[in-house]
Amino acid sequence: MSSQVRSTVLVLLFTALLAPEARAQAPDREAAGKRVELKKGDKLIFFGDSLTALAIKDGNVPEGKGYVPLVRAALKEKGVEVDAVATGGHKVTDLLKRVEADVIARKPTVVVIQIGVNDASAGVTPEKFKAQLEELIGKLEQGGARVVQCTCTCRVEGYNPDDAFDKKLDALAEAARAVARERKLPLVDLRKAFIDYWMKHNPENKPKGFLTYDGNHWTEAGHKYVAEQMLKTLRAYFSSPSVGPRPSERPRCKERGRRRIRRIRGGRATMQRGRAAGRSQEGLLK
Repeated sequence: MSSQVRSTVLVLLFTALLAPEARAQAPDREAAGKRVELKKGDKLIFFGDSLTALAIKDGNVPEGKGYVPLVRAALKEKGVEVDAVATGGHKVTDLLKRVEADVIARKPTVVVIQIGVNDASAGVTPEKFKAQLEELIGKLEQGGARVVQCTCTCRVEGYNPDDAFDKKLDALAEAARAVARERKLPLVDLRKAFIDYWMKHNPENKPKGFLTYDGNHWTEAGHKYVAEQMLKTLRAYFSSPSVGPRPSERPRCKERGRRRIRRIRGGRATMQRGRAAGRSQEGLLK
């Protein structure tokens, strides 16, 4: 067998070995890339635990700087109503108990599920967590809401793949990704986003002070970062993706249009004058 043939065989074998992993990762990227198209009149509810409850009011964060009011401000001019239903310490089982009375009864069109750290602390297995999420999502969809799934974040900042609790969080995050992938839901992968942030800004794995003030609950910077992740998925539209300019931009667009028309007319007038002058010169020459 020639060296060229051996090289080709090795490449094909290596590609075959990598293919299953690539296929497994592709759906997660697809879920994370899905967007929710919102329209005027939509009702969006963030449904979760203390991380969302403290986005409304937290003595450690300036008023209005939690991720919920930040998203609300970003979507306000689109006519999208944004609210939250959340209580500290809650797990998916708690969300199941209150979903009908506290969420579905309010007739939301979109619900974002933010949950998982308390489940990991309580020792909920990935299998149970996944089954509970699927039950919760089923109830929300039957109630007429579109669902966006988030992954959990942290109890202590920094990331150590060998740490026992990081392993629990990773397992529940992977369960949430699997739910989003299988049910074809948009995914806000906060776990991945936080780990990416720490890799760049907290390489020494300090336990707090970057996106959280206590290792778990988010600082103003943390809320801003979370809002950015949410808004990557919550792309607000009116009736269709072809929105056109925002209302505040329309006067400027009209003025730019008028200026363009004036330039075109001015250019035509200049051309006409030039042609007339040319004809006059031709007459003199004759």
